[in-house]
Amino acid sequence: MTMFSRFQFNQLALGLLWATLPMSVSAGFTSPAQTLRLPDQTHQIHQTHASQLFYHATQHPPAGAALPVAIVLGGGPGFTSWNLQPVQALIGAQGYKTLLMDMRGLGENAHLPTAPAHIVAQWVADIEHLRMAQGARQVTLIGHSWGALMALLYARHHPEKVAQIVLLNPVDPEKQAMQHLTETIHERNRQQLAASWDDELAWNNAVPSQIDPDQARQITQRQITQVLPTYFYDYAQGSAYARQFSHRDFDIDLNVNAWKAYDANPIRYAEMRAWSIPIDFMDCHEDPLMPANLNALQSQGVLRRVELIAQCGHFPWVEQPAQFKERMLRLLGT
Repeated sequence: MTMFSRFQFNQLALGLLWATLPMSVSAGFTSPAQTLRLPDQTHQIHQTHASQLFYHATQHPPAGAALPVAIVLGGGPGFTSWNLQPVQALIGAQGYKTLLMDMRGLGENAHLPTAPAHIVAQWVADIEHLRMAQGARQVTLIGHSWGALMALLYARHHPEKVAQIVLLNPVDPEKQAMQHLTETIHERNRQQLAASWDDELAWNNAVPSQIDPDQARQITQRQITQVLPTYFYDYAQGSAYARQFSHRDFDIDLNVNAWKAYDANPIRYAEMRAWSIPIDFMDCHEDPLMPANLNALQSQGVLRRVELIAQCGHFPWVEQPAQFKERMLRLLGT
């Protein structure tokens, strides 16, 4: 039997974990997209022309009103962000103008050019252009999973422009939570699926971008349906949730390239301690990233507040919406 290498599967599994893949039937954004013209950044990140960035915002404030701005950052890396709309709506209802977008190279922004070695820098630059377009001096960043690292990467370059960071089911900066992720996923599926999890289609010695496109789609879809549920406290609920998703909004090349770019220059705890930014943490007791991510962050003294939810995994707004709302409002101070 062949298997993914540990690196390949950890990246794919991690992506499937915090992600958002609209399916062909197709779940997707329910609000109309707004557009932002990006300037030519050729000298910085290898763009060759100005392009339109699509994003979604909660209702505009009345004329003359200036709302604080929050940006919700999705996961993967390499997944679209439509499934974070409930998080966006909750924060928007608390008096924030709340923005949500697919990162360039994905979903609605798949048309934007990407440079593999610079993809993280490009994503940071797009967040900054979005902030500037709102006329916001500072923004609150809510980053889910990989999106938590994106929030920290943005803060590295623009610490004075961040009012607060909420790390939601985060990957910790040194990726301690990923050390045993493969084994956790595999064991959960052994318990739930028995022998069917170990067939040849579920495991392959090549990542999807290296194989026939039809087979790639089939393997990616199978990974979604058999990996995503393992991140739920209730496996059956996770299976139902996974059926909303397909391969269409997952790009494994972006996933791998983003991790390579991050690993070349990861966030250091010393720089986090140097920021004057309140950093809060929310997660679920049964998240596969727990408690390694929390222990790593707490041991470095970089967290202001911690909120934990019982009986949920990686998607608390799906599994425990009432508790999620209560704790998110507490972190936002509303």
